[in-house]
Amino acid sequence: MRAAVIGVGGPGLKHAGHIAASGKAKLVAIADIDRQKADAAADEHGATAYTDVCEMLDRESLDAVFLCTPAWVRSDLIDEIAQRGLALFCEKPPALSLEDARRCQAAIDRAGILNGVGFMYRWAEVAHRMRELLAGKTVNCCMVRGIWTVLFWDGLPGWYLIKQQSGGMILDQGVHLIDVVRYVLQDDVSDVHAFGGNLIVPKREAMTVEDTVTVNLRFTRGTLGTYAHGWAHRGWIWQFDCIGEDFCLTCDLSQNQRLSGHIGDEKIDFRSDDDCYVTEVDRFLDAVIAGDQSIIRSSYADATRSLAAA
Repeated sequence: MRAAVIGVGGPGLKHAGHIAASGKAKLVAIADIDRQKADAAADEHGATAYTDVCEMLDRESLDAVFLCTPAWVRSDLIDEIAQRGLALFCEKPPALSLEDARRCQAAIDRAGILNGVGFMYRWAEVAHRMRELLAGKTVNCCMVRGIWTVLFWDGLPGWYLIKQQSGGMILDQGVHLIDVVRYVLQDDVSDVHAFGGNLIVPKREAMTVEDTVTVNLRFTRGTLGTYAHGWAHRGWIWQFDCIGEDFCLTCDLSQNQRLSGHIGDEKIDFRSDDDCYVTEVDRFLDAVIAGDQSIIRSSYADATRSLAAA
């Protein structure tokens, strides 16, 4: 199987390495508008470098494409990939707006291509175990915490802090937590209410996003949720709690990878050191080899429902 990667920023480089290490596909082409980045990644993996995506798609014989560009430039590329009938792995979020996502979904449906979106936490063993334990149970409330030290990083791309390009903390990062909670609850968000503020860095030309957001959520089956997301803290917290009449479980997706709490009198303490970034690539390649969309836990259509909530 022959694969290509479009966009070799952080996620693209990571996926390129996982494709090469999988033994399931040959990475034959890499495209990026930055010629230096494209050449460096291509040299590392013995692939051909391109700066023009359409040229790459026309010249190379491909089975699957990993699309890892920023969200605001994806929609036209998805149409080009779909027209050529290639399996599509799209990084999250699936688009920057619902309008773009619906247009992309229409292109995917017309072409009938196998598709997936990079919501890797659906493949985290602790999240999947929580989903199994809560199956059939009524979850009264869900509390989500996403704290990421973005404002204190060096070398952050400037577009990250421009809402018209990144979508801000909820659309670019928080959508991961929204998606994994949807996966665990097997439910959709029906209503949202939110406050946003700038507690560390005031909005200005180079910073049009909020640095702190709190959200109230209601799900279609009645679960109520609270969600706090912050860039105004020097630390990382990436976890959520699900609480019901006789259970309270915490899923920690940061370095700890731990599911803890209790169901009735049973104590739960499940830990894992799996790498869901590797698993999502492996399972996508398995799906392409088998021609089986059902292997993929996050289709483009389902990912769009997480985008809608974000």
